[in-house]
Amino acid sequence: MIAKDMLAQIQQAPLAERIQFIEVILKSLKDDIKSGISGRHRRKAFKVRKFHLGQEVRCDRDEIYAERG
Repeated sequence: MIAKDMLAQIQQAPLAERIQFIEVILKSLKDDIKSGISGRHRRKAFKVRKFHLGQEVRCDRDEIYAERG
């Protein structure tokens, strides 16, 4: 958590400096996302396997919902 005095200093800084501060934070976040570090979660690549059901399956949405009642 940001210390209250640091937050007060940021709020009292000129607008141009506050915007520059935001840009630095945004760049840091973008770099973390690009490198795959997103805090506690790390994305893993996965492969999609294709499979064949033996025949074409057609689904009628209205019929499916009608069976549910």
